[in-house]
Parts: sequence; C-alpha cells; structure tokens
Amino acid sequence: MDNSGKEKEALALIAEAEKKTKSSQSFFASMFGGSSKLEEACEMYIRAANMFKMAKNWSAAGNAFAQAGQLHLQQQSKHDAATSFIDAGNAFKKADPQAITVKGLCQDPV
Repeated sequence: MDNSGKEKEALALIAEAEKKTKSSQSFFASMFGGSSKLEEACEMYIRAANMFKMAKNWSAAGNAFAQAGQLHLQQQSKHDAATSFIDAGNAFKKADPQAITVKGLCQDPV
C-alpha cells in the first residue's frame, strides 16, 4: 500500500474515532458504556497516527496522537495521556525541527 493509501485509511480511522467520541458523550452512552467507546476512539487515533507516521505526514500524526492524549485525560489515564503527548511532540518535532514550542497540545494541566 502506498503512502496515499495509508493516509486515506488513517483519515477513515479518524472519522470513525470522531463518531465514537461524539456518541460516547450522549446521556445514554454515559450510563451504558461510554468509556469503552472512548477507549476504542483512543485506539483508532493511535492507529491513525501510526499510519500517518508511515506515510511521513508528521503533522497529521502529531494531531492524531494529541487527540488520543486528550481522550486519555478524559478517562483519567494520565500515563497513557503522557505517552500520547510525547509521541505527538516527537511527531511535531519531525514536522518542523526548528519549532521552539508546540502550542495547544494540552490545555489542562495534568
């Protein structure tokens, strides 16, 4: 599979992860297993990020890892969030090695 195929598959995973995230925020989902949907969404974001890495689309990989980190924070999984944010930072560093700061990775202190 070429890089554009990996990127298309990654974009499809991102879209599916966004659907799962939105559906986990409904009233009934919060009562009946919304956290499992968030876990699935995290896994999808991470898989998408790794596909973007294979395609050398570092900015998209960083964004996907950052999304996974935010979802990990919502689940109170600080270690997994930290790992995702580190992966995001490394991807952003490869996208622009001259960048001094990466803004907006984590709005809330951990």
